[in-house]
Amino acid sequence: MSIYRKIDLLALLFLVVFSGCEKETNIDISGKTPQLVVLGEFNQADDALINLSTSVFSAAAGGFPNVEDAQVSLLDQNNNLIEKYLYQGKGNYTGKKAVTGQNYKLSITYQGKTHRAETTIPPAFQLNLLDQDSTSMNVKITDLNTEPNYYTFELRARTYTIERYYLENGQKIKVNSEAEFTELLKTHPGLTLKRDTAFDAKSNRLIIATDDARTENVRFNVLKDHSGRIFLTDKTFNGNQTTLEIYYDQSILKTENTQYTLIVKSTSAAYFDYLYSIDLQAAKSIAGVLDVPVKGNVTDAFGIWGAAYIQKIILKN
Repeated sequence: MSIYRKIDLLALLFLVVFSGCEKETNIDISGKTPQLVVLGEFNQADDALINLSTSVFSAAAGGFPNVEDAQVSLLDQNNNLIEKYLYQGKGNYTGKKAVTGQNYKLSITYQGKTHRAETTIPPAFQLNLLDQDSTSMNVKITDLNTEPNYYTFELRARTYTIERYYLENGQKIKVNSEAEFTELLKTHPGLTLKRDTAFDAKSNRLIIATDDARTENVRFNVLKDHSGRIFLTDKTFNGNQTTLEIYYDQSILKTENTQYTLIVKSTSAAYFDYLYSIDLQAAKSIAGVLDVPVKGNVTDAFGIWGAAYIQKIILKN
């Protein structure tokens, strides 16, 4: 296998579900020397997360070994140290949120070698939900600047559990349902129902689609109907407003105890290209094709350190 096909394959195989701090991997059959794999997102809304692993499958480790002993540092544009990231286990290193418009540098020292990347969080934008029904929604983006913007759209589902109870002499008395509590009120009208909600750490990206010819999905047709992301640049509405219609399966939004969230990101150009190439490669790989170039932004390593400005709309709790 050539090095270029190896890079393409690894870019496809090493995916991270950032919001769930969970790594999705598959095996590397190349038998080549392990290389560092860097996967991370840096945005203004969430604590920074970077996952580090190596590129070769290890039977002893039961998968791709996590990198536990790297030094991960965040620097400003003048190479001044902002902070050192903390290791949280499972190859995950975390730091503070980013600031929009500021240029950042990343330095990762591992096994005597330093890997570097640079990125800038894109400017802010506004996101509004115009309307929604059982199979589609219309959203409006207000582009607040004239710089080029690269937008991605995702619909994510996250399950949760609800513990219902009331207090009696300082003790929690469990209630199994709202209906059960309603019945209790008939004989105990002074009761107050309390709820504790616990969200699952993992969220699942759902399949969405669009017919908008401006999107990368429709322009090249490959991702039109089978993608977990929609890709849209601001070439036709730079500095102005636009709307996008998004379709989804009618079974979505009906599941109980599930939170559905639309996540829209204005990304750096490198991150946009990386995510699009990953999705395109995944779509083509169904037919056994691995011919999509995938380029990261970390020196002498696979993967990406992606920058994004994020807006979220909760569609249903």
